[in-house]
Amino acid sequence: MDMDFDYATPPPEERIIRTHNLNQEQEADLKLAFSLFDTNDTGIIPMKQLKDILHAVAHNPPEHELQDYYSEYDPNGSDELYLSDFLHIMSTRYAGQMPEDEVILAFKVFDKDDNGWIHETVFKQMMSAYGDDMNEDDLDQILLDANSNTEGNIIYRDFVAMMTQR
Repeated sequence: MDMDFDYATPPPEERIIRTHNLNQEQEADLKLAFSLFDTNDTGIIPMKQLKDILHAVAHNPPEHELQDYYSEYDPNGSDELYLSDFLHIMSTRYAGQMPEDEVILAFKVFDKDDNGWIHETVFKQMMSAYGDDMNEDDLDQILLDANSNTEGNIIYRDFVAMMTQR
């Protein structure tokens, strides 16, 4: 018989491993974002970084939602956010989103001032770096279609709406 066992102390709670319904591309993108915060490659980041990582993937929930996440995903106050929890959070945030909503969120990452537009040069760099391989003529045509204003600013919500109507 083990005399060192403390029967008065409750056993530690088992951690819930949550699943998600992200597609492969979403999962890969979110894992990459998580890895930028997970510098030790442990699959865990401090819970206090949840707001920052959500902001990094263009999600800015109000403070009461963040508090709900803290309560649900870190009920013991261990200050640990697991990759599986982050993927689950994002899965619920993506639920019900239309594909164009995801594109708008991608644009928001480049909209540093959160003013609803990006400049043509940023748009061009973005399309070159993250879009399909395009030559200069293709990019120029897209810029024409984007209908930028006289300062060269593209209102990305209008651009996404126009592209989805095609």
